[in-house]
Amino acid sequence: MKNHEEKIHVILIGCGPHARRVYLPALRTLKNVNLALVIDLESEQSVVQHALGNDHDTALWLIQPFNSQLPPELSTRLSQFVREKQIKGVIIATEPLVHRAYAEWALANSLSILMDKPITTRVNVTSNIENAKGIVDDYQTLYAAYQELQRKAETVFMVNSHRRFHKGFQFVKEQIHEVAMRTNCPVNFIQAYHSDGQWRLPNEIISQKYHPYCFGYGKASHSGYHIFDTIYQFYKASALREKLADEMEVISSFIKPNGFFTQLNEHDYRNIFGDAYKQENTWTEEQLRETCKDFGEIDLSAIIALKKYGNVIANFNVNLVHNGFAGRTWLKPGKDLYKGNGRIKHESYHIQQGPFQSIQIHAYQAYDKHDQNNGKEEFLGGKNHFDIYVFRNPFIAEGSPQPAVYKYSDLADSHTGETDAAITMEKVKFTVVAQFVDYLTGKITKKEVVSQIEDHLMPVTMMSGVYCSNITKQRAYYGFNVPAAEQEVDICSYYGSSDAIV
Repeated sequence: MKNHEEKIHVILIGCGPHARRVYLPALRTLKNVNLALVIDLESEQSVVQHALGNDHDTALWLIQPFNSQLPPELSTRLSQFVREKQIKGVIIATEPLVHRAYAEWALANSLSILMDKPITTRVNVTSNIENAKGIVDDYQTLYAAYQELQRKAETVFMVNSHRRFHKGFQFVKEQIHEVAMRTNCPVNFIQAYHSDGQWRLPNEIISQKYHPYCFGYGKASHSGYHIFDTIYQFYKASALREKLADEMEVISSFIKPNGFFTQLNEHDYRNIFGDAYKQENTWTEEQLRETCKDFGEIDLSAIIALKKYGNVIANFNVNLVHNGFAGRTWLKPGKDLYKGNGRIKHESYHIQQGPFQSIQIHAYQAYDKHDQNNGKEEFLGGKNHFDIYVFRNPFIAEGSPQPAVYKYSDLADSHTGETDAAITMEKVKFTVVAQFVDYLTGKITKKEVVSQIEDHLMPVTMMSGVYCSNITKQRAYYGFNVPAAEQEVDICSYYGSSDAIV
């Protein structure tokens, strides 16, 4: 038995804006964990040292960037550190292009993993079909390595899809599951919309490395993965053995930087910001278009169709936007590109479950000053606005008035601190870290751990599919291995393998 009071040692790889705002403070609030090592790039030395402050218990390694393979000397040095310090887990919060390299190293060293989304992406996935397909290949490679490790030692491989830990989304899944059990009716339609509300100027599209476009990927590989995963979670909540989809088709359309430059050109920017704009952006429109022709997507729309016996049984309409309503009014970018720089989030879902149930989720911020302490702010436009509308057919409504309306505070436990003035989503992200540490210390079992890698093929496939479809201008097709009729079906394992045709 593990001693629950004994401190376990973990490593944080990548200390960017998200890690500094979530992982560092989350780990500092947990008494039973020691952050033994932080790794980041030499170019980030000053900001990471400032974030660590006077924490003398945490070593800091600064390295040079690498492409896809972990440099042998770094791998050897890290493995030796793991043995000497008895490291139990690693948090991978790097640029996603190197997620696979670090995850493979961690699995080879029998470590439990908490990794940021997406599981992986690749350079030029908006233009290179092999790289777009490779997103699924990466998943299958990591999952196979993880399964091999489990034959020798029990670990977890968590993917930080934090909406799985959010009580609002959990409540919606419960409503969907309840109606599915009562009516035998699965979800047949989901409309999902997410806007980051960021306004990135042309020169910043070229230069910024946080949530970049310059590596040939964009919105789908940024926050978009969360939405793919949430759609899957809603569908899975209504999954009925005999009605599970066995095929998926994806068709997509991207707005890339060159389309954005047509929407707002240099003349428009000079009208907005005056002559000072030219001092910030020295690129001509011709130079911008040539430089950005293979850059990642800013906005995307997709239709994801699930099929059974060759017939479409569910349509998911997905709209993911970086270039949405924002609060930025200044020319030079802010220092905080994560929650600062005018970023305002809008998110909504419409879920139809045949004639029996319709659920809507609405979460709309109106301003970008998220750290001001103005209370819970659950009102429309507040930083924690999150409304759920549930409409039910009279057969199952049992005489209750329609719709039933819920706020997040109606569902959250007031004793957990989830209803205070902090940003709800950030509190949820702290919960992810706490669960990872609870597993490492033996407070919870592996069965209790949420968002493990074996349940992520479907959102990975959606993400790969939107890239493949945009490149080929055709539907991307995926078939799932169908279990024998007499087998018990667990949806996680059912969607644990796929064959792709693009």
